[in-house]
Amino acid sequence: MTEKQMVMKKINESSFAMDDAVLYLDTHPCDEEALAYYQKCVHARKEAMKLYNDKFGPLQADQVLGTNHWHWIHEPWPWEVGGNC
Repeated sequence: MTEKQMVMKKINESSFAMDDAVLYLDTHPCDEEALAYYQKCVHARKEAMKLYNDKFGPLQADQVLGTNHWHWIHEPWPWEVGGNC
């Protein structure tokens, strides 16, 4: 597994865990342990997204750095050969 794939895996895992925690918190909003777990997942996802963005480019349009050129279009899309999938 390449470093790019490992970072993408971390993004997917932390995103899934975060979404799962949200579903639980929707029905158990006062569960402090679940809230702490959610915050941990959010932090892990943010770190993984930042690492991916710094090393491989943005995954989302709002992560494109403000420059004099729109770099969003230079990487393969996730569904294209060489993309993130």
